[in-house]
Amino acid sequence: MFSDWPSELVPQQGWGDEAAISAFKDAIPWTVGRDFVAGTAKHLAGSLGLTKPGPPIKSKIVHDKQLQVLMPALGHGLSFPLSEIDILRDCVSVYCEWLSALLPNPKSSVPGPILSDPNHYARIIINHFYYLFVPRGAQGPDVINRQAVLCHRVLRTLQNIAQNSPCLSEDTWQTLLLFLLHINSALLSPPTIKVPDESEGAPSSTLSLNFTGDVPEDAGEQLCERVLSVLFETWLLACARCFPPPPLWNALRESCQRWRHRVGLIDQWNRINFALTRKLIGFMYGPSFPEITISEDDLNIIPTNMSRDCIAQVWYRILHIIGNPVDLSRHTVISKTPAFLKYAISSALVIEPSQHPCLQMLPSIFLSAMKGVSGLVDAFLGVPNTSLDNLNQKGRQISPSSSFSLSAECRGEDAARLLANGRPKCNSILHLFGPWLFEAALINCNLQASPGPQHKSDVGSNAGSGSRRPVSVFAGEGSRKSSDSSAPGDSHADRLANLTPQHFQSGRAEALGALCRIFCSKKTGEEILPVYLARFYIALHQGLRQSDPSVSASHHESGHSSSSRSHGIRNGICSETAASILVNGVDLFRLDLQGVVSLVPSVLGVLECVLPEGELNAPSHLPVTLLRRAATHVLLSILPLPLHFQGLQVKEVGSNSGERLALSHLRPQLVNLLTSALQVETDPANTQMLLGGLLFCVQDAALCEVMDSISQHNFSTDRDHNIMSSGASDTVSSHGDYNSLDESCEVLSDGSLGQVGSSNFSSAATSHATLTSATDGEVLPVLEDSDSAHALFVRAIYLVCHRLISSWKSDVNVSLAGLELLSGLARLSIAEQDGLECKRAVKWLCDYIAYQCSRPPRAHSKDLHSTIVAAFHCASVWLVAHPYLLQDKECLATVLEVVELGISGSKSQVKSSDAPRLKHEKELKPASMRVRDSAEALLSCVLSQVGTFPSVCGAESLSSLLDEMTLLRHCNTWGGSDQLTRDTAAQHFRYFVAQNSIMLALLEQPLGNHQDPQPTVTALIRGPFGRVAWTMQLRHLPRHKSSAKLYTVNPGRPLPTNDVGIKHNVKPKYFPESVERIPLCKADKSIPTLESVIMNDEKSALEHDKLLQILDHQIAFEESVRRQVERETSEYPDVETECVAPPLCLEFQTARLLLSHFGFLSLDALQESVESAVPSLVALDSSMAGFARDLDVLDTTNNRTVDTAHIFYVRAGQSAPQDIMSNVVSSSSVHPHFLEFLNGLGWTVNVYQHPGWTGLTSTAFTVTSPPYDGTGPVDVNHGGSGFSGRSHVLYWSDALSEIAFVVPSPTFGQPSPGHQPSSTNNINTVGFVLDQCDRVGGGGTGGGSGSERSDSLPPYDGDVETGSSISSHTSQISYGHGNENKNRKFGRQTSAMSCNDHKVFLVWLESFDDCYTFPANELLCETVTGLESSSWKDKEANVYIIYIHALTNGLFRIKLQGQNAKLNMAGPLVDGQVVSRRVLGTLVRQTALNMCRRRRLESDSYQPPHVRRKLRIQEMVQKYRYEMNEPEFYTHLFTSPLC
Repeated sequence: MFSDWPSELVPQQGWGDEAAISAFKDAIPWTVGRDFVAGTAKHLAGSLGLTKPGPPIKSKIVHDKQLQVLMPALGHGLSFPLSEIDILRDCVSVYCEWLSALLPNPKSSVPGPILSDPNHYARIIINHFYYLFVPRGAQGPDVINRQAVLCHRVLRTLQNIAQNSPCLSEDTWQTLLLFLLHINSALLSPPTIKVPDESEGAPSSTLSLNFTGDVPEDAGEQLCERVLSVLFETWLLACARCFPPPPLWNALRESCQRWRHRVGLIDQWNRINFALTRKLIGFMYGPSFPEITISEDDLNIIPTNMSRDCIAQVWYRILHIIGNPVDLSRHTVISKTPAFLKYAISSALVIEPSQHPCLQMLPSIFLSAMKGVSGLVDAFLGVPNTSLDNLNQKGRQISPSSSFSLSAECRGEDAARLLANGRPKCNSILHLFGPWLFEAALINCNLQASPGPQHKSDVGSNAGSGSRRPVSVFAGEGSRKSSDSSAPGDSHADRLANLTPQHFQSGRAEALGALCRIFCSKKTGEEILPVYLARFYIALHQGLRQSDPSVSASHHESGHSSSSRSHGIRNGICSETAASILVNGVDLFRLDLQGVVSLVPSVLGVLECVLPEGELNAPSHLPVTLLRRAATHVLLSILPLPLHFQGLQVKEVGSNSGERLALSHLRPQLVNLLTSALQVETDPANTQMLLGGLLFCVQDAALCEVMDSISQHNFSTDRDHNIMSSGASDTVSSHGDYNSLDESCEVLSDGSLGQVGSSNFSSAATSHATLTSATDGEVLPVLEDSDSAHALFVRAIYLVCHRLISSWKSDVNVSLAGLELLSGLARLSIAEQDGLECKRAVKWLCDYIAYQCSRPPRAHSKDLHSTIVAAFHCASVWLVAHPYLLQDKECLATVLEVVELGISGSKSQVKSSDAPRLKHEKELKPASMRVRDSAEALLSCVLSQVGTFPSVCGAESLSSLLDEMTLLRHCNTWGGSDQLTRDTAAQHFRYFVAQNSIMLALLEQPLGNHQDPQPTVTALIRGPFGRVAWTMQLRHLPRHKSSAKLYTVNPGRPLPTNDVGIKHNVKPKYFPESVERIPLCKADKSIPTLESVIMNDEKSALEHDKLLQILDHQIAFEESVRRQVERETSEYPDVETECVAPPLCLEFQTARLLLSHFGFLSLDALQESVESAVPSLVALDSSMAGFARDLDVLDTTNNRTVDTAHIFYVRAGQSAPQDIMSNVVSSSSVHPHFLEFLNGLGWTVNVYQHPGWTGLTSTAFTVTSPPYDGTGPVDVNHGGSGFSGRSHVLYWSDALSEIAFVVPSPTFGQPSPGHQPSSTNNINTVGFVLDQCDRVGGGGTGGGSGSERSDSLPPYDGDVETGSSISSHTSQISYGHGNENKNRKFGRQTSAMSCNDHKVFLVWLESFDDCYTFPANELLCETVTGLESSSWKDKEANVYIIYIHALTNGLFRIKLQGQNAKLNMAGPLVDGQVVSRRVLGTLVRQTALNMCRRRRLESDSYQPPHVRRKLRIQEMVQKYRYEMNEPEFYTHLFTSPLC
């Protein structure tokens, strides 16, 4: 920069007023001069008032001539040896006091001539101060400390004057700066005498020098930091007040280059650079740009009055003041100074200047310089928390951005934004720092292309080979000759020849890390110059192929040469350079870097050194977990490349041969690497990432095979053609291929799992992974057998299930990730799926549940039960997807045993030899209520969904779509004239609740399609798992025989039988005949006769007469009847008594018959028991107000979990909510693959004809008439707005869950579904409109009833008129006549509403940087579903965001945000993962579902859907129950429901 300018740094012998002082010394002898100087200095110092109390004495020096005599003497005194410390102290005191003349308030002891011309005399004093700093040679430590004290005082005085003096002239400034340059040169130019050791900053690779020098420690080592700090700080002050001329800048540059062997120079250089860069960035990029964190002292280094142009000039000049920092790695360059040559000549040992012991500190100095440059790079990238403290950390090679991105805990929004949005372009940073970084990254690298596939690493002595062109030279010819001519026994020669290029690997790694961060900061659409990309790829290739120095020696001695595609030694050792590239370059394959695929072979070789090794030897400063995490990130970004670029052939960097490698041949190697890493990984976060990558591999391979078979037209007609289907193929291959594997699995121990997994599969995969190449033509990609979807499917099940049981069972996050992977595998449609492997998977799941339940009580916790709940859910998914598994008796028995274990807490038969225990013999002690609920859900799934899903109603509904209104309209007795409402329809049904959990709605009127007059009852059965409708008839014959008549029209008269026997007319006697002959006694006469009583009482006589009349009338009537009977029977046959068929009975009490046949009408069933206060059968009063509304609430309490994901499309640079929502109006404004992605999430449904979840409570679970023409198909030209929820949404469901995908868009005149008028008149089937069902009925006495759950329908804030919504688990508010149960609660008294306050956003990004400015909080108002709690707006909502960025190569980059909960990492997608187009929709949907599922697992208040339905029924029992005893209940059965 200043090479054309002369330097003002004159030789030290001609500076410091040497002529005047020499004249003084030559005029008088030494002793006389000493005494004169001592007396003069003591006298002048005594008048200063520093040693004696009292004010200072006014100076008596009034003439310039007096000063011309005294000042040379004082200057001569400053050159005295350190033994005359008192004289030196007095001279320093006098001069320091006299310099106060430059201050606003000078001391009174300052002579008058100095006050009149302070700048002239100040320049003389400053020149004289030079002699104080000149090293005195060999001195003791105490003497040197005394000199240091005086030097510190002088520096403080000069610094104070520079800061506070208002009258410094330009000449004085230049003199001051030259003085500082000269004293620094005097102290710092000579080689350092102090011997470095490991504890004082030398890197670990620096070899210790057990060297004892002939000269003790000098003053330069003590004053180095202080004199340099004063120099730079004063220089900055001069730049602000009197800018130094170019010769001074040239002098500063030349001086600094002579001091580069001093550690303090680089430390001060970094310090000043950081302070200037902070100011520079502040006015270049504004206050919003992240600031560099520096200490409070450094904040004041830059003068406040320094202009922006001046700051920019000074920053650039200071940055280049030490020359090329890479020269610090060349000890021959650093030692080419006069001071080093002088030391070599004067030393007792004649050695080369480049062999001085102090140069052993160069690796540490070089590392410090590279850290400084790296820190400046981070500052310009906007990396938060960039500071000098990070630079000073020993061995720091990880930037804050890398550590944040690799940390599993930093999931917040602030930590996610790693780089500033307004950062400069990569080219700009490379223009500034690129030459240094590229040169440092290529230290000792052979850039000559390798002639063939075999080559050796360039290390150690091979650096200077004639056939290679090294970038830097570490030893000149002279040093090599001196080294060669040294005697073998020369200890100094052995000691000083240890500085090799390998000692600079730490600094080189720092440079590589900075380059990786620069290129990884590339914005979407940003172009990087090809020359920079080429140099970067070469640097990475060289950095990845370097082996550890401790290993490379033995590696080369053995003559072993590594392959060009395996750049590391597979011994678990990772070099510093490779580790730095992995940690700082995790985004290399996630960006649109042109030609980056050529690095895949190089990176793959390093990954094989890091991931499969259980005992990894990483650099000491780098945590092994962090290194493995970085390697995992890189692996996940490489996984989709082989199948995506199947026909692509790449040429390896650095190879000049014609060999090319097909990427598709690397897939077996990648899969083996992934599975091997899973077997040895112990970190939970890394394991979950690997699991996500494993599921991606299996799904990508499965869909790739399906698409290939479709394109080749080689698929069978009975094969499942829908690649998005979650069903399983019925094709089961032969079991013989896996019998041996099954046998080996049974005898495996936990410790041998990894060996079997790697040997059985890795050997086969490796044989197919031969890296073939071709120069002519294109290699056709072929998926080998070991690489097929079926092989990966089996391999994944085997590995994950065994690891779940052996080592993952104690970690909740890893267990959940493994179970999520198994659930994803269950839904895969693979043609060659083996039923035996699926059976093993279910068996392993059951064993996992049994083991977790059997753990000791102290191990039971919420996390443990969460894993059990997730395992039950996973088992349900497997059984629904593979219903044929239940045809296997062993599998069915295993499933039912684990269900029994979950419900009751123990098995009835632990061993097959044990006698089973009956239900009433066991104590009901489940592991927890959550576990019991999950087991009940699995049992219900086995009984009702396995083999029948989807039902005839479709996947949209598990329940029957028939309700009371629909059934009543189809009855024979319904005329259709009256207006039918839900209240009137409910009056025709009888409602009973059985077992306090099953509601029976019985209709005793036959339906219109049943003409046969049989006892018919139609039952709507509402239970915890849904609603079903059954029509039952009481038949004495099977239906196929019912058409035959059971009677004839004229059966014929029977033949008379005259022999009817003898009729005896015998009059019965009540007493024996002898009773009349027995004489009466007095006792008989004691009872008066009837006649005597009647005659004595007139009233009795009248009653007796009436009684006689009645008797006479009755006797006459009986006599007439007897005569009529005799008349009728006397004559035969009689037409009136002819035998005819009885009339058919058309009225049946079928409800009573049904309940009786099922045993509900026994006395025990109608009475309360000890276990329950509610009888087994309870009748409900459907006439009470609010009954129909609560019935609708029960119907809309879904029996599956429901979730909603909102999708947004963000164009480049957008951050306004309205602009983002407007993008989806037209297909021309979205990416071509965006609509394809939407269709991959689910299928399109019309919200008005859809009985399931629609993403909005006002249209969910209802089939209504739209207020406008919204039943037509979706507009084909929309860009996603057709799925806004106004007419259509995207929907997906299975037997256990539902999810709706909504694309919010701006409204253009169409009413929002959330504000549509609703009426019960337009409801045709199951469901209701929320704003009606949540209001209090006319006869109600309480507040509104809601449903606080994630899959039922709670009210909006404005929909509740009085009170608050009640929990689905409680009955806090009663209706109708149930006030006495107002405060009675049931079940767990917690609210499930907290599970509904989370949101899931799917955001498509055109520019990846827009993820940091996405207005998630502003868009929350557009994502209201109606499930939120009343206070969700007042608190911060949990928003889970899945960002999707389409790369130009056709792949998609994923970013996850918001997973900061305890159960944080929901898969299968991983933050930073790159996925293919084939599996994008499936993986995003599974991740969204798993996010919501983990949120429910984490919530303390969540309860499964069937539990909430059960509690709804119990609430209705308490509110509408008939309070009747047994006789009243039986009487109620015989009455009509409308009576």
